[in-house]
Amino acid sequence: MADLLKARESKLLRVLASAFATMLIVTGCSSGGSETSDESGSTPTTIVLADNEPPQTFDPIQAGNSTVNAVVIPLYDTLIDFDAKSELGSRLAESWTVSEDGLKIDMTLRSGVKFHDGAELTSADVQYTMDRVKELNVGVAAEVLAYDSTTVKDNLNFTINLSEPSAPFLSALSRIYILNSALVKANEGSDLGQAWLSSNDAGSGPYTLKSYATNQEAAFEKFPDYYRGFDGQADSVVIRYIVESSTQRDALLNGDVDIAYDVATTDLASFESNADFEVTKADTLVQLYIFFNMQKGETVDPKVREAIRLAYDYQSHVDSILAGNGAIAEGPLPSVMNCHANIAPGKQDLEKAKQLLAEAGKSDLKLTMSYLSVIEEMNRAGTLLQSALREIGVELTLQTVTFPEYMEQVSTVETTPDLGMIYAFPSYPDPHSVLAINFDSTYIGGGYNYASYNNPEVDSLVRDAAVSTDQAVRCSLYEEVQQIVEGDFVSINISNPKFVVVKRAGITGDIYRPAHHNTLDIYNIKLTN
Repeated sequence: MADLLKARESKLLRVLASAFATMLIVTGCSSGGSETSDESGSTPTTIVLADNEPPQTFDPIQAGNSTVNAVVIPLYDTLIDFDAKSELGSRLAESWTVSEDGLKIDMTLRSGVKFHDGAELTSADVQYTMDRVKELNVGVAAEVLAYDSTTVKDNLNFTINLSEPSAPFLSALSRIYILNSALVKANEGSDLGQAWLSSNDAGSGPYTLKSYATNQEAAFEKFPDYYRGFDGQADSVVIRYIVESSTQRDALLNGDVDIAYDVATTDLASFESNADFEVTKADTLVQLYIFFNMQKGETVDPKVREAIRLAYDYQSHVDSILAGNGAIAEGPLPSVMNCHANIAPGKQDLEKAKQLLAEAGKSDLKLTMSYLSVIEEMNRAGTLLQSALREIGVELTLQTVTFPEYMEQVSTVETTPDLGMIYAFPSYPDPHSVLAINFDSTYIGGGYNYASYNNPEVDSLVRDAAVSTDQAVRCSLYEEVQQIVEGDFVSINISNPKFVVVKRAGITGDIYRPAHHNTLDIYNIKLTN
C-alpha cells in the first residue's frame, strides 16, 4: 500500500506540475467587490479571495491537499459533509443506513440534482467516483481504504460495500467529491481523466470553473441550477494567488480583494480597528508539528529528540508568532478533537536539553529541517527553533520547500530530512484522521507518516479503533496511542493556531468549516451590501 501511494502520488504530482506549467487560460474577472452591468441591466457581483498557494490540480481526488480542496469546494458536492459546527449532515445523499456488521452503507440520493452540463446525478456517478478513487489509489484514497465496491440498485439507491468495518468511513466521505461519470469517461485518456480534470470541471457544485490563469487566479461563475439554490451569494468568485502577506494586506486596503486569510499577525490590529473590515477567528482541528526522522540520522536517538523538543520556546510561539491567536499543542492530537488524552503542553527547559545531549554523547550536532517558509507561522517558527537550538549547541540548517517538494522528500526514509515542519490538516473531526494517517506505518513513503514512524503496537491500536463501533472503546484505544507516541518523542507538538480571516464589511456567513481547514466555504459567503 505504501509503495503504491509513493509511486503513484509522486508521479501524479510531477505530471500535474508539468501540465499546469504549460496551461494558461485568459481570465475575464472584475476586481474585488466590484459590480459591472450586464446586457440585462442587472449588476453582477464578484467576490475576490486572496490565497497564498495555487492548486496542483482541480482533480478532486487530490482534495486531501487544502490548496486543491479550496478550488474543489465550489465546483463539486459530496454525499455527506460537515457544517461549520463540525456536525455531519446530508448533501447529495438524502439518507443512509449502516448495516449491523458495519460492512454495508445503503444510501439514497436526492432527486433532480444536476451536473454543470445538465446531466442528472445518479447512483452510477457515485459508483464510478468511488471505483476511480480505489483504482488510482492516490490522494483521498488513503481516507477510504476500507472501500470495496458499490452496488447500484437504481438511479437513486445504491449500497457501498466495505472490506472491513470502518468507524471513520462515513466521515471520510466528506472528502470524496462526486464526478459526472459520463463526462469524465468521455475524457479519460489513459489516466482515468487525471490530466483532463487537472484543468476542467465535472461537478454539481454551486459554481462552475470559468477560467484559470496558472499561479495567478481561478475564476468561478454561479451555477443557476444548483440544487440548494442561492440567497445573497456573489455571481462570481475569484481566488487570487498572492504569496506575500504584506501584498495581501495592501490588496485588502486598496479594494483589490475582499477576503484574505494569510495576513500577518502583526497587521491584524490595524484591521480590527478599521470599520471597513472585520476580523474573525475560529478554533481549528489543525496542529503544527515538527516531525523527526525516526529511522535515519542523529534523530534516531530518543535523547536527541527529547532534547530538541525541550529547547523550543512554545510560549513565545503563541505570544509572539501567533499574537495569542492559538494555544500550545497538548500532545500529538489537537486538543479540540474527541478522545484527546491528558497530555501537558510543551514547555522549554534548556538545561535539561543540554543534559540529555551530554548523556547521548552528542556535541557539535548538525541537523537540517525542511519547512514551508511561505507560511508566516512556519517561517518565524523555523527561526525561533534555530535560535533555541544554538543555545544548546545544535546547528540547524533551514531548508525551504514547497508542499509537493516536501512530499517528495518524505517518499523515502533516505530522503526524509532530520526534521520536517508541517501542519496536520485532518480531513474530518475524528482521531483516526490524525493518529492513523500520521502515525500508522501503512502511510510511510508516499503517505502522511512524515516521521517514518514504525511502531507495531501503535499500528494495532489505531487499526482496532478504526473497526470498533463502540465510541468509548475507540477513545480508550486512541488515548493509549497518544501516550505511546508522546513517549516516543515522534514530533515536536507546537501549536493549535486559530483560523483568522480578514474580510471587508458587508460579507457574512459561516464561511469557515473546521473539517475543511485552510479553505473557505464559498457557497456560504453572503453579501449584505
